[in-house]
Amino acid sequence: MAFKMAGFSAFTKPGDKKIIREKSDVENVKIQEGEDPDTHVYEGDVYEEKIADIEDRISYIEEEIEDQQDGKMKPQQRATLATLDQKLRELRKSKKNK
Repeated sequence: MAFKMAGFSAFTKPGDKKIIREKSDVENVKIQEGEDPDTHVYEGDVYEEKIADIEDRISYIEEEIEDQQDGKMKPQQRATLATLDQKLRELRKSKKNK
């Protein structure tokens, strides 16, 4: 019967260290013109929190478009959604590369 030693993996070299990045190098996104001025913006450095904040802000804008504007998007909202979506992709890509 075989057993696994703590921290041992048959697929990595003994000198390999896993890099766990908890902080993000990507800047936080400030409030955009198409957003509600009372929107809370996350100010920390944790990847998961930044990603969750941007996802929440995107969903809030999309809900506002559906509920209050009958599905018609304003130009400011279109630009804001594009900016937030780009920053979200940048965060996810940066997390994979680190």
